[in-house]
Amino acid sequence: MQPIWKKLLAPTAAGNIEFVGGSITSKVGATSGNSTISLTSGLTGGIASSVSDGDLVIAVFATGSSADRTLAITDGTNNYTLIGSELWSNDTNDTNLRVAYKFVSGDTSTTFGPTGNAQDAGAMAVYVFRGVDASPLDVSATTATGLSSTAADPPSIEPVTAGAFIVCIGATSEEPTFTVPSDLIDFLQVRQTDTYPVALGIGHKDDWTSGAFDAAAFAPSFSDSIPCWAAMSIALRPA
Repeated sequence: MQPIWKKLLAPTAAGNIEFVGGSITSKVGATSGNSTISLTSGLTGGIASSVSDGDLVIAVFATGSSADRTLAITDGTNNYTLIGSELWSNDTNDTNLRVAYKFVSGDTSTTFGPTGNAQDAGAMAVYVFRGVDASPLDVSATTATGLSSTAADPPSIEPVTAGAFIVCIGATSEEPTFTVPSDLIDFLQVRQTDTYPVALGIGHKDDWTSGAFDAAAFAPSFSDSIPCWAAMSIALRPA
């Protein structure tokens, strides 16, 4: 029989991350006014339709534009924690992409600010996980941008902790339908038409075991030389 002191000193295995669910919405351009996505109903694709305290919400806000915009994601009062930096890809039609997170503590919705211009379409998503460590990013997020293309291509990322989940996000300043990537699951996408349109996609990988993972580009339903794209890959550390 193993001595009790050895049992007490044995390392504790990391818990399993679970995908709670996701939700998407969009809006036409505006210089004022907020939009919200409920966290207490309407989540799909995962284990629950609403959040519980301690869940991690990843919130994504993308716009088509003609300039670099500063976008806002809050809980109604406080800013979500920005992941990396807000991305801006500059072409004939520009793409802005902001990704941020917050652990749920009585939250009922995620609030997205205006797109910054009456011509700038907005696309928004929330993606919720359970069982994520209090320091949620296993490694620094990786980012990429590209010009003259509607195919958003999330960059390679290599987690370091067993059981990490990888989340891949891409946006483009056109409104194509993305082919669901074969190497991601629970893929959500949304698009919005305006003078400067936008399309946004998000999915995750729940069976990473080792090495770098490079998700396939989000193949669009049409190609165009006017738009550009921005993308991010995130590795979540299990609690």
